[in-house]
Amino acid sequence: MSSSLVLGQFLWHELLTSDPEAGAGFYSKVLGWNAQPWDGDAGYTMLASATGPVGGARVVGKDPLASTAGPNWLTYVGVPDLALALATVEGNGGRVLHPTTSIPDGGRYAVIADPQGGIIGLYEPAGDMDGSSSAPAAGPVAWHELTADDPEAALEFYKALFGWEVVGQVPMGGEVGTYYLFGSGTTQLGGAFNRPKHLPPTWPRWLVYLRVPSVTAAAAAAVAAGGQLLNGPHEVPGGSWVAQVVDSHGVPIALSGPKQAASAVKRKAKATAKPKAAAAAPPAPTPAAKPAAAKPAAAKPKAKAKPKAQTKVKAKAKTKTKVKAKPAAKKKSAPKAKAKNPAKTQRKPARKAKAKKKTKSAVRSKARKAPRRAK
Repeated sequence: MSSSLVLGQFLWHELLTSDPEAGAGFYSKVLGWNAQPWDGDAGYTMLASATGPVGGARVVGKDPLASTAGPNWLTYVGVPDLALALATVEGNGGRVLHPTTSIPDGGRYAVIADPQGGIIGLYEPAGDMDGSSSAPAAGPVAWHELTADDPEAALEFYKALFGWEVVGQVPMGGEVGTYYLFGSGTTQLGGAFNRPKHLPPTWPRWLVYLRVPSVTAAAAAAVAAGGQLLNGPHEVPGGSWVAQVVDSHGVPIALSGPKQAASAVKRKAKATAKPKAAAAAPPAPTPAAKPAAAKPAAAKPKAKAKPKAQTKVKAKAKTKTKVKAKPAAKKKSAPKAKAKNPAKTQRKPARKAKAKKKTKSAVRSKARKAPRRAK
């Protein structure tokens, strides 16, 4: 018997497939996993990422359990006492598909079917495991989803077996009806809803959502690796993106994560940053929105600070002109004093002009007088 902390935790996942390579090709191309024989049993394949084991794989036709359960991603949930859990299964209308099997130095497990046909594994860790050490094994799986003809009745069965409670309900409408969120306490572990009529009987009732850095990239990689895209990618409540695919050997899986990888989002943000800055130059119809967007980017206000520096220069220029304005006033007084001489010089020609005028008038008067004298 192990610690009660393992009760209801998703602890392990296995790929049951007809792929003789145990999924090595497809999952290596899509998720970067590698497949290698397990040291404890050469017939069992371990799937691992760069950081460590992520699950196991069994080949249909070679492994009795895989042949019984069929192609599927099989999930194992922790129980502190496997014998007691199996009694609970049978007492609530379920049945045992694979009997109790011991793992050398690793506890024991069994596989059962709920009253509506959902297949799931039960795992009792070794006595020295308290659940916290085995919980990280569920890391690659982001979500678990159950489809049932009667989801409320199915969740009652799992409540008796694992202690799961309905922690939330989301009305979806249509054929889906209500989406039930189940978990332990306030922790959400998965969802359940009405099984759609169009799903074939071979479609698993338990679907795993594998965590990926980019749903868009993973979905494209799945198709390139020989899989099929069923729906998505699309956004779900909470901001995550999901897509449902079938792997190269007909096993349904779902992908969950951001739409694009964080590095791609950063590159896109950098690529679009310059056009946004250029667009800020002309008069903006919504000026309040752009300053709000500019606040997180401290560089943009600094870039706009350059015009402020120019205004300061202009201000200095104005102060300089003001300082020069005072000497200019003094200079104006000085030219006024000096202007008297030019004025005199200007007046002198004027007098000469008058004098010339007078001489001309005098000549004219003489000319007038001359004829008179001639008479």
